[in-house]
Amino acid sequence: MIIYDPAMSLAWRVTGTAVALTGLVAVGVYKFVLLAMFWRIEPASTGTWVNIGTVGVAMLGPLLVYLWLTRRLLRPPATFRRARDEAAFVVSGSPAQPGFLAITLMVQAANTLPMERVPGTDRIGLPVDPGLQALMAVPALMVLAAFALLWLPGPELRLTPAGITVRNAFRPHDIRWDDLMSGGPHPGRWTIRLLHRGPDGKTGSSRITVFRLHINAVFLATVLRHYAERPEHRAEIGTQAERDRLETGFRQWKAQPVARRGTAVQPPVIRA
Repeated sequence: MIIYDPAMSLAWRVTGTAVALTGLVAVGVYKFVLLAMFWRIEPASTGTWVNIGTVGVAMLGPLLVYLWLTRRLLRPPATFRRARDEAAFVVSGSPAQPGFLAITLMVQAANTLPMERVPGTDRIGLPVDPGLQALMAVPALMVLAAFALLWLPGPELRLTPAGITVRNAFRPHDIRWDDLMSGGPHPGRWTIRLLHRGPDGKTGSSRITVFRLHINAVFLATVLRHYAERPEHRAEIGTQAERDRLETGFRQWKAQPVARRGTAVQPPVIRA
């Protein structure tokens, strides 16, 4: 089991940036250098197959390389980090996901670069038409979005004895345990929906984008429901003993036959 530590953050940001830029350059070299060379291969069918193979390597190669580099991080753990500055359990953002998105954006940025055949030659270059040149703003925005994904602060979730803090890139959102509605949370494939009472007493809804976090979604949903319904355990949040209890309970539940687990959000992960 790998617990994501923020100390890994810089290494994975640099790795993701390097692979993404490699994809950008690879597709650019294919479009503006190699493609014209393939036109001259005889017979034409051979040039077509070489072209297909090259574009496949240029577009999919960076993603496959990054998949191999991050293979140990693709299975989110069923545990929390303990905060050093306060009594809290912390869930950091996925160290792998921003890299995948950034690589995809970089490759598509190079793929959407406008190009044209240089008159009187077999070379390919950037267009001279001002209208086509203006289209270069689209790949430029993709590149900026890729860098933003890699280098802006990622999401973070904190569980404290008082409640839940969801931190996104721009602002944190706090939900007290006592404000959570019973029967939740409501997990989905990509998010966990929390129903809670607002300051005005009305029922509100918040979503945790669990697919962006480095944690097992079922484990997280179970823990959130447990603390919402068992206030006597909240004071232990952030302690090593409590983290060990959560991990042990979840492992015992997973070890049960599937037929005995049921479909409830609350498996016997946390027993008093």
